Amino acid sequence: MIQNDEQLKAAQQAIFNLEKVLLEARKVHSAEEYRSMSEPILLEIQQREHEILAYLSATTAEVSAG
Repeated sequence: MIQNDEQLKAAQQAIFNLEKVLLEARKVHSAEEYRSMSEPILLEIQQREHEILAYLSATTAEVSAG
């Protein structure tokens, strides 16, 4: 769970990096290979996006309370 702005930035950077991996993988793998290898990465992106949205939707008091 994201608890501060630094962790938010790290999560955003992680998503960016994972997306870059997928874009490059799509160029070199067959469709079947890409689907297989991209699934866990896409799930990781989805989880991180969920954490980002939860952090951004919380008030300052809620974030401070932990």
